[in-house]
Amino acid sequence: MLIQLEGYGQQYSLKDFNLEGDINTWYSMRFDSVNIKPMTGALPSLVSQRPRVNAFFMENTLDWMEASIMYDNQLYSSVRMKYNIEQQVAYISHPLTYQTVSLDQKLVNWFRTPAGVFKPKNEATGYYLIIFEGEQLSFVKESAKKLDIKDREFEYTRTDEFYLLTDNERVRVKNKGSYLKQFPSHKKEIKKFMRLKESREIKRIGKENFLIHLAKYCDNLSIQ
Repeated sequence: MLIQLEGYGQQYSLKDFNLEGDINTWYSMRFDSVNIKPMTGALPSLVSQRPRVNAFFMENTLDWMEASIMYDNQLYSSVRMKYNIEQQVAYISHPLTYQTVSLDQKLVNWFRTPAGVFKPKNEATGYYLIIFEGEQLSFVKESAKKLDIKDREFEYTRTDEFYLLTDNERVRVKNKGSYLKQFPSHKKEIKKFMRLKESREIKRIGKENFLIHLAKYCDNLSIQ
């Protein structure tokens, strides 16, 4: 089980530090028993982790992801990171003390992990995973978890939703019909594309793969 302690504590901000991407130097220069100026809010604590019962995007592992972060327009590499999709908060870990640091979403440009590149949502808490980024649209995944307690046992219910992002709108994609509705003037072309042998083979692999396949095709349609 993972628990975020909501009590009194402190939070760190990476703003105002520019060490040319060296996260270890940033930590060693700024965090010691005397210099605590970067601490400004609640310090999260994650305890009693178990595979399959956790609040994070990456499941079935207790390991932190190695990531790179563009934070306040400054690149940091080789950062230990986790993305809590219950609280919709990204954490990094102090490389020496393993203290957990919550990032200020307003300062995150993006973070790259083994799962892909995440970007902060506009006017909402949390991040979305970029699955496909085209010329006119992007296909993204937004994930969340809800903690359920049954008979003193802890479990998380996970939801993964897909969206098309354009310059002007955010459209939820539930199935192939979502594309037909989004591109009504291209219905015949999209249906014909769906019937192609390649499309049918990808559809057999899984729903997510098929929706990505359609997004790539529709990105070309949108610029015609």
